[in-house]
Amino acid sequence: MVGAVMNPSEVFCSVPGRLSLLNSTSEYKVTVAEVQRRLAPPECLNASLLGGVLRRAKSKNGGRSLREKLDKIGLNLPAGRRKAAHVTLLTSLVEGEAVHLAWDFAYVCEAEFPSKSVAEYLTRPHLGGQNEIATRKNMLLAAQQVCKEFTDLLNQDRIPNGNNRPTPVLETNIQNCLSHFSLITHGFGSQAICAAVSAVQNYIKEALIVIDKSYMNPGDQSPADSSKTLEKLEKHRK
Repeated sequence: MVGAVMNPSEVFCSVPGRLSLLNSTSEYKVTVAEVQRRLAPPECLNASLLGGVLRRAKSKNGGRSLREKLDKIGLNLPAGRRKAAHVTLLTSLVEGEAVHLAWDFAYVCEAEFPSKSVAEYLTRPHLGGQNEIATRKNMLLAAQQVCKEFTDLLNQDRIPNGNNRPTPVLETNIQNCLSHFSLITHGFGSQAICAAVSAVQNYIKEALIVIDKSYMNPGDQSPADSSKTLEKLEKHRK
């Protein structure tokens, strides 16, 4: 019905992925709800940018054609509209591909980031004595707690994405802030940050393992003993 927005879960169109390799091109469905989000703040895309996101072929009347199609589903896109947000590479991604990219980034962080090697390298200068080791361990435990609080918050983000319309669980003010970031990154941002912080947490876990092994003889471990312990750990890693 013209003038009334159709079912938000309906598929408006499908677009090929921008980041797919030639032999594995992915198609991503764009819902009416996603188009609404791209037209609303914080992005407020104009016809030219929205046409680019939806991979519309350039034509003399491309903008008018898109506006007419939007008008048929109850979405108004005025001619001459100015975008509201700074355009980045993420602007060109639809939500499906942005989330797919976040998943792949999380997988690579978990599977390939050298947490153990980094932990051994960065812990080496702090094995000079029991007091220094204890101080380092307390710092790591504090950092571990801060990282957990941070990721716990991000994991409670309930921004709509695709056909998902989850019920908010956070206070309105903080959810609105997270929603702004998610809308700008189309679901990539918070998930990517969680993946990166997870890599940091894995590093902290490995560093605590190194430090706990250096505590095998608490109270009488000398700098020389610490060096021997580290040498054993490096030989074991190799």
